[in-house]
Amino acid sequence: MKYKIFCDESNHLLNTKSNVMVNGAIHINEDEVEQINRDIKALKLKHNYFNELKWTKLLNSRKEFYKDLIDYFFSSNMRFKATFIPDKKQNVHKVYGKSHDEFYYIVYFYTMRNFINISHEYKIYLDYKDINGGKRVKVLSNKLGRNATKCDIYIIQSQESQILQICDLFIGAISYKNRDDILKNSEIKNFIISYIELKTKFELISTPPWEEKFNIFKWNLA
Repeated sequence: MKYKIFCDESNHLLNTKSNVMVNGAIHINEDEVEQINRDIKALKLKHNYFNELKWTKLLNSRKEFYKDLIDYFFSSNMRFKATFIPDKKQNVHKVYGKSHDEFYYIVYFYTMRNFINISHEYKIYLDYKDINGGKRVKVLSNKLGRNATKCDIYIIQSQESQILQICDLFIGAISYKNRDDILKNSEIKNFIISYIELKTKFELISTPPWEEKFNIFKWNLA
């Protein structure tokens, strides 16, 4: 079988205002990707939503679009997995004797480990973040390639992929839910968080490890 995995991350750098770090991935059969992209574009057209979907640019006037999009995800074969670090500034990585860069790859591995099967082939798409992308591709290819028949990794811009934009929405919701450095008074962001929680029946903090559709792994040292 051939699969595609679309990955995004929130606040992956060590020196940012937020202590929360979230890494997320959406897994889907390669044969379904084209139809999913068409379906999401059709939803955007239905709701007159012509912008790239980004957590940082949500609109109160498009609640029905966000609901339809979340409903679509939960009715599809797409699966989402996130690794959530509550406080990256506590030098969590040092507990494991790793630098922050090395810890970054460990987080990616934990995010995707349940998606990778030795008998399958994968194309993994990372959202472009900075000039270190080439290095990340090489390291992740070496680490993940050991667990799959074939594993190719690419860096793309988020506007190139409708699925990557959904991943951005989900990790943004998890990050916002768990941040304690801001007033959480955004009506639309709280609306989306509540709606996802309604669909999953879990708070966006953590889920049981056996949850397959929408899984959140909270990284605890205790």
